Order: sequence, then C-alpha cells, then structure tokens
Amino acid sequence: MDGAAAKRVSAEQPYGSHVIYAEKDVAVGTWDHWQLMRRACRAKFEQNEDARLALLATGQRPLIHKLRRDSRTIPGVIMAEIWMTLRESLPRSRAQAPKPKATGP
Repeated sequence: MDGAAAKRVSAEQPYGSHVIYAEKDVAVGTWDHWQLMRRACRAKFEQNEDARLALLATGQRPLIHKLRRDSRTIPGVIMAEIWMTLRESLPRSRAQAPKPKATGP
C-alpha cells in the first residue's frame, strides 16, 4: 500500500502506546520498537527487488527522512539511519538475495 491509501488506513488505525509482535508487548517509540522497524525494513528490502535496487541506487549518499511533522514514534533521523545501515548489508543482485522462508503448516 502507498500514497493516499496508506495514509487513509493509517489515520483509521493510529498507533497506540504499544504493539504486539511475536507475543511480546513492545512500547512504541522505544529502542525495541525501532529494532522491530529495522527488521520490517530488512524483510521489505530482501523481498522486494525494486525497493532494494532503489535503496542501493542511493549509493553512499546520506539519506534524510523528512516529514511535515517529525514522528514521535520513529523520528526521521532514526528511520534514515535504519535505511543507511541496511543499505550497507543488502545484497546487490537478485542472485545474492536470501530466499523467502517457507511458512505454513
């Protein structure tokens, strides 16, 4: 989801003070929450070649995540740091990308 659709859904379900992931209660805006976002971004870039290539195309340039109002849950500087750190460790080609893990029964 992106653009207006993502914004609409986000407005309908705003963040609470905690999220639950893998049966763990994670306080929003904490270091643990940021690590969960790092994990989610890694999964996105490993699974979506277009997104990975777009990030890799930024080379070594500094990234800035700037919003009208900075997020209180994951500030722009933290989000940019997550992307730049992941950029260093991501595979450069589809052949190097990890294979998706099988899920299900």
